[in-house]
Amino acid sequence: MRSSTSGTLFAVVMAGGAGTRFWPLSRRRRPKQLLPLLEGRSLLAATVDRLAPLVPSERTWIVTVADVAEAVRAEVPQIPADNVLVEPVGRDTAACVGWAVWRLARSNPDATMVMVPADHVIHDSREFRKVLGAAATCAARRGGLVTLGIKPTRPETGFGYLQFGTEVERVEGIPIHRVSRFVEKPDRATAESYLAAGSFRWNAGIFAWTVAAMESAIREHLPELATRLDAMLSAATTVGEHEAIRVHYPGLPRISVDFGVMEKASTVWGVAAEFGWSDIGSWLGLAEVLPKGEAGVGVGNVLALDSSDCVLVSEGPLLTVLGARDLVVVATSDAVLVVPKERAQQVKALVDRLHELGRDELL
Repeated sequence: MRSSTSGTLFAVVMAGGAGTRFWPLSRRRRPKQLLPLLEGRSLLAATVDRLAPLVPSERTWIVTVADVAEAVRAEVPQIPADNVLVEPVGRDTAACVGWAVWRLARSNPDATMVMVPADHVIHDSREFRKVLGAAATCAARRGGLVTLGIKPTRPETGFGYLQFGTEVERVEGIPIHRVSRFVEKPDRATAESYLAAGSFRWNAGIFAWTVAAMESAIREHLPELATRLDAMLSAATTVGEHEAIRVHYPGLPRISVDFGVMEKASTVWGVAAEFGWSDIGSWLGLAEVLPKGEAGVGVGNVLALDSSDCVLVSEGPLLTVLGARDLVVVATSDAVLVVPKERAQQVKALVDRLHELGRDELL
C-alpha cells in the first residue's frame, strides 16, 4: 500500500543501537541489526526490503554510528551512500530523530516521515506497510504525532505500553485512537491487568509525523536539543555538514524520543497494529521467531541431550549441553554466555561490567 502522502513520504531507519542484550554475539562493530539471524539475512536488510514498496530507496534514510557506518552501507547498497547519516557518538533516539527532522525540514518542509527501528522482526510485511501507511496518512491529515501500538499476546514485562483511548477514525479499515498515556515497563501483576483491560498496546517504537509537527514538538519539549540542532545546522552552511556534526553532535542531550517528546505531547495518535511483531530485545526474543527443537532453539554448531526450553547459539565451537533446562548459552570464538532465561534481559549488566574492567576488546 502507498499512503496518500506517498509523494512526500520519507522513511528513517534507526540503526545505531548497540544490541548489548545480545552479547556476546552482538558487538560494537557488529551489532544485532547486522547479524544474519533470519535465514542468513540481517535484520537491517530485512527492514529496508520491507519498506521498499512503501518508500523508494532515494527517500529512505538510515541513522547509524561511526563504528558501523561502512558495514551498514555494505549491507544495504541500494540505499544511496549520502542517505546514511552517521552519528559520531550515539545520543539516544531524540537526537537521532531531531537530526533527521532538522535535516529534512530544510529540504522538504512539507514531508511526512515514518521512523522504524532496524532490528525488529515483522512476519506480515504487507500488513505492516498497510498499517504504517495508515499512520503516515493520519499524521498528514491530523497533525500531531503518531505511534504504533501492538496488540499484546502475553503479560510482557520487558516492553513499555500505550493506553489507547477513544477511536477517532479508520484509515482503510485500520483503527486510529487517541493515546491516553504512555506507561513504563510494568511488573508481572500490572502487565496482567493491562492484558485483561484490553485498552493497552505494546509500544513498538515505530512512529509517523510530519517534519513540521515533530520540529515544533522538540522546540516545545526539548528546547536545549532544538537550540543545539539549530547551531549544528547553521554551522553546516559554513564549515560543512561533516565538521558541524563532529563538533556539535556529541553535545546533544542524551534522552529517548519517548521520554523527551512523545510522553509530553498533548496530541498523540495511536494506530492499532497486528502484523506479527517481535523486537528481539534479548535472547528470549530469538526463541519467539526461530523454529524450536526438542531442546528449544538451537543455532549453529550445537549438540543437546536431555535438555529443554533452552536457547543455544554457537558462532563456531561445538556447544554441548546435557540436562539443561531454561538456559541461554551462547558461544563465540572469544566468549561464552550462560544465563537463566528469566534473567536474559539483564545481559547488559555483564557488558557494563566488562567495560568497567577495561575489557573493551570483548565489546
